[in-house]
Amino acid sequence: MSKLRLYPKVARLFLGGHIVAGEDIANSYSLVSPGYEQWFLNTMHRYNDEMIGELSKHLDPSQSLQILDLAAGTGYNAQAMQGLFPASRLTLVDISPGMLKEARQNLGEDVSLITSDMLNYLANCADNTFDVVICAWAIKYRNPLHVIRHCHRVLKPGGYLAVIVNTKDTLPQVARIYPQLLARHVPKITKLMLPLPNPRDLAAFDGWFRKYSFTKIKSQKGFQDFIFPTSRELAEFIVSTGALAGFDVMLDLRDPAVFADLVQLLADHHFTGTTHRYVYGIYQKLSCSQRNLRRRKANE
Repeated sequence: MSKLRLYPKVARLFLGGHIVAGEDIANSYSLVSPGYEQWFLNTMHRYNDEMIGELSKHLDPSQSLQILDLAAGTGYNAQAMQGLFPASRLTLVDISPGMLKEARQNLGEDVSLITSDMLNYLANCADNTFDVVICAWAIKYRNPLHVIRHCHRVLKPGGYLAVIVNTKDTLPQVARIYPQLLARHVPKITKLMLPLPNPRDLAAFDGWFRKYSFTKIKSQKGFQDFIFPTSRELAEFIVSTGALAGFDVMLDLRDPAVFADLVQLLADHHFTGTTHRYVYGIYQKLSCSQRNLRRRKANE
């Protein structure tokens, strides 16, 4: 019976334009920003590190690079790049003031911090501005193809774009119980969170960049299991990482009654863990000379 109430409510919200917006997602991340590194990056940072390690193989540490970190969060990637390329200039963009506050504490005053939606920022950037653009775990919050198109424009010839993001099949345990949670709390739903445009798989991910003439340097897929002693601890992880940013606006997961039902549904399904599935890639905007060299080699 509760599902019969859910579907009309979702339809009304959609038709009325009551959709979770960028500022709602910013608020979600601001709420989790104090514990973001503890809950999420302490485990997932290894994949950021892996991507940045691969990227750094193609960059000269003595150069003064212009580096843009989109959806920079608490500045984890920027810190790594700052250490590897100390002569470089870093620009961090994030929609969440709370995240950038943490970034300032982590990075000091020698970086530029800009509170903005990533796509709005890119749209106002001049062509051929940056040597490197990084976007970790957040390209899904805007139209990825629009972001990639603008990244190609703002990158200098020969520049690199590094992106890591979840795939559609991430957090399968949460995806299974979330509709049931919504059905139990229909009156508390005030906005609709639309499905995120995560890539289906690695081939689809690579296709995003190929569409805008990027050359693939490296890409790969992976996963990370998060296992906890109890369903309650899994629930605490879910609401504390930003993994459900936006979806926690559609239904406030911190509401005591909602959180209690979240724990109960996880326990009913014997879920004490979940799986982050992801892809990452490093892609290059070739200069004219690089393109010509590749053509000559292909014709030899």
